Amino acid sequence: MNTLLARARRGEPLDDIGIIDVHGHLGRIGCSAPCAAPDEMIDEMDRLGIESVIVSHSRCISTRPDEGNVQVLQAMRAHPGRILGYVIVHPRSAEWVEGQMTRYVERGFTGLKLHNANGFPYTDDAYRPALAIANERHMPVLLHTWGQPEVLAECRTLAERYPDATLLLAHAGVANEPGYIELAKNAPNVMLDVAVSRGWRGLVQRLVEAVGAHRVIWGSDTFLLGQAHQLGKVLGAGISDEDKVKILSGNARRVLDRVNARRRQS
Repeated sequence: MNTLLARARRGEPLDDIGIIDVHGHLGRIGCSAPCAAPDEMIDEMDRLGIESVIVSHSRCISTRPDEGNVQVLQAMRAHPGRILGYVIVHPRSAEWVEGQMTRYVERGFTGLKLHNANGFPYTDDAYRPALAIANERHMPVLLHTWGQPEVLAECRTLAERYPDATLLLAHAGVANEPGYIELAKNAPNVMLDVAVSRGWRGLVQRLVEAVGAHRVIWGSDTFLLGQAHQLGKVLGAGISDEDKVKILSGNARRVLDRVNARRRQS
């Protein structure tokens, strides 16, 4: 038996399918989770067969995200192609946000990460310049979500306002599973990120059945959560290996291909 799950159970790295993790973290802020250095992250990725990870810095929930962006840039330069970056911004002003987004996009960052733990809605006017740049450049935008109807409503607004950006809804299905499914069905630029430690049994399978494997994408939340644990959730799901490869690799590759194609046109 040589299914992906069987191979993983034997401890084989799945390095032939090009796994991409769209939800990683560097740094620690107000959290007891491990704070791994980029080299440690790469060691774990090599052990599991993960090709790339897109990370933001944990300062996404602080008023000084620029310091986190610098650290992500350093990690990107130390591990080109393996560690990719989300720009993080704080909505102190539209002008400041635009400057941060422009600066780091020009330095090769892949997408934008917004976190509502800072007390601001995703529809805050100060975020508009960063979201407009992400839209123009066909970038992924990772949004922390927890199933709250008001937050999903904000995500719906962004999906309509920025149709050329790909919105990745983090922790999809941890609560209000029907809300995520309805949003994904009605917003073609929304994808459901399954990074979560306490998803109900069968969550991945139900999301695939509801919206299709092409709309479900794998993120681990590393190092807040373990990549091996989060891989197992997809590998053990009651779906085909073909669909597992889409979730772990193909969908993210499609998103990144759009970013890179737009970058070449610039």
